[in-house]
Amino acid sequence: MSASIICLLGSDLSDKLSMVTMPAAEEGTYAIARFIMFIVNWIFNFLGISHHPTLELWVYSALVFAISWGVGYIAQMVILFIVRLIGRRWEGGIYDNLINARFFHKVSRVIPAIMFLIFIQFTMQEHSSLSSWLSRITWIYLSFILARCITILVYVMWNHVDMRENKKRLPLKGLVQLVCGIIWILFAIVVVSILLDKSPGKLLAGLGVFASVLMLIFKDSILGMVAGVQLSENDSVHVGDWIAVQGTNANGTVAEVSLTEVKIKNWDKTVTSVPPYSLISGSFTTYRPMQESHTRRIARTYLLDSESVVEPSDELMKSVAQIPLMKDWIAKKLEQKAAGKEYCVNNPAGIADGTIDTNLGMFRAYLKMWLYNNPDISQADDLFVNTLQQTANGIPLQIYCFTSTSSWIPYEGIQSAVFEHVAVMLSKFGLYVFENASSRATVVEGLLGKPLPDGESIFGLPVPMIVKDS
Repeated sequence: MSASIICLLGSDLSDKLSMVTMPAAEEGTYAIARFIMFIVNWIFNFLGISHHPTLELWVYSALVFAISWGVGYIAQMVILFIVRLIGRRWEGGIYDNLINARFFHKVSRVIPAIMFLIFIQFTMQEHSSLSSWLSRITWIYLSFILARCITILVYVMWNHVDMRENKKRLPLKGLVQLVCGIIWILFAIVVVSILLDKSPGKLLAGLGVFASVLMLIFKDSILGMVAGVQLSENDSVHVGDWIAVQGTNANGTVAEVSLTEVKIKNWDKTVTSVPPYSLISGSFTTYRPMQESHTRRIARTYLLDSESVVEPSDELMKSVAQIPLMKDWIAKKLEQKAAGKEYCVNNPAGIADGTIDTNLGMFRAYLKMWLYNNPDISQADDLFVNTLQQTANGIPLQIYCFTSTSSWIPYEGIQSAVFEHVAVMLSKFGLYVFENASSRATVVEGLLGKPLPDGESIFGLPVPMIVKDS
C-alpha cells in the first residue's frame, strides 16, 4: 500500500482518497476503501453529525466488520452447501459423527473472521492503534475456532475408534483428554503472545519458571494422565470390565476412564468415582479373565455334625447302593479294599475319590460323580470335594468347581441347585449339618426321655428315629 488511508480521515475524505496515487495491483483495495468511506460520509451527512476523525474511524471499522461478516456468511453458506453435496456420497462413519458435532459449521466460522482481517489489513493503516487491536482480537478469535475444531476432530476420531475398532475397550478417553488439554494450553500461550505482541517461543522458554506452580495446580490431572497411560499400557482396565477396588464400595462394571476419575457402575445401580492413580498406587480386583473364560468358581462349605460321621452299617450300605452312580462305585471300592489297594495314590480304576469306611467318604465320592455328570459344571477345570480342618462347629465339607457360564444370574441358579441337592442327599447317607441349639431342639431333647406311641417319630431329627418305651 503506497499511501495511508487512515491519515486521510476527516473532512473532504472522498476528495482526498481520489487524489492518492497507487499501483494498479492495489487499485481494487483502495476502491473498497473509497466505497466504505463514501458510506461513512453519507451516514454522517444523513444524521447531521460533524465529521470527527475518531468517530469516523469507529464507524469505518464497524462497516468493515459488517461487510466482512456479510461476505464471509455468503461464503460460509456456499461451502456448507458443497459439503452437503459431497456428504451424500460419504454418509456414515466419521462423516456422520462430524455432522452430529456440527464440525463443518464451526470450521466455516473462520471465513467471516478471515475476511474481516483482510479488510482491516488492506483498508486501514497497519500500525494504527485501532487496526492493531482489531487484528489481535481477530487473531485470538481465529485461534479459538481452530483449537475448538481440532478438539472436536480429536473427539470424533476417538469416538469412531472406540465404537468400531476398540474391541478391547481400552481406556482411550484419558489420552484424548490429554491431547485436548495440550491443545488448549497451546491456545492460551498463543493468546498471551498475541496480546503482548511477543513470540510464542519466548513464552514457552519462560514457562519453566512457573513449572512448580503448574504441577501443583494440575497435580490430579498429571497423576491421572500417568495412571491412564499405565492402565492402557499394561492392559489393566477396559470399559465394561467388572472390578472391585479395595478400601471402597466400588464393585461393578467400569463405565468410563478419564484423566481425573474412573466411573464404576455398581451392582446396586449406584456409581462410584475413584481417581485413576488410586488403581495404580493401591490394589483392585478385575474379573475380566473370569468373564473371558465363560466359567465361574463355586467354593463353598457345608458344616457337618461330626457325630453323624460313622462307619456305614450293612443296612446303610444297601440303602446307599440304591442311589444312582453308587452301586458300581461301592462294588469297585469293595474290590480295592479286598485287594488292599483302597488307599493307593495311583487310581488305575479311575473311580471317584472317597472312602468306603465312612458315610462321609461315600458322600464325597457321590458328590464328585454327580458334579462330573452335571452339564452345568465345567469339566475342563478343577473339580473336587474335600473336608477341611475340623472346627468347634463341625466338619467343613468343601465343594470346589466351576460353572459352565460366567453370567451372574445363571451362576447363582446353578450354585443354589448344587447346594440344594447336597441338603437333600445328606440324610440318605446318614449325615446332617451342624446347627446351634435352639428352643425347639431343647423341646425335642426333653421328649426323647418320654415314651412315644409305636411307629411315631419326632419331627426334627436328622433321620427318622422311633423312640419306644423301654
